[in-house]
Amino acid sequence: MLEAKERDGYFKANNAEELLFALKNKESYILIQEEFKTEFVQSTQQPLSDTEEMGFHLGFNGWGSIWGSLFFHIVNFFSKGSKQQKKIDSKIRNYSLKHLNEREMLLYLRQLDY
Repeated sequence: MLEAKERDGYFKANNAEELLFALKNKESYILIQEEFKTEFVQSTQQPLSDTEEMGFHLGFNGWGSIWGSLFFHIVNFFSKGSKQQKKIDSKIRNYSLKHLNEREMLLYLRQLDY
């Protein structure tokens, strides 16, 4: 069983398995460090920024969330990724991404913004 490796309340994900563990447990803050950052950026669909998401919703008169979610699940179902990566891509949509510096990125629950 994986343990929550906490430093100042952040879960440190060092690989895809630990990231999926943190996403399933809905950790508030997930820190992705240098060792895993490159793999994460290359293999994971990055969540939209708040500005991008707001523009998307405004462009579709509020229907963007419904149609976007449906479209995402259809594309994700037919994509050629591992089951683990598909789960990560699906669950990461509940998080916002912040680049702390060149070596670290922070994922935090969007719920914490409200």
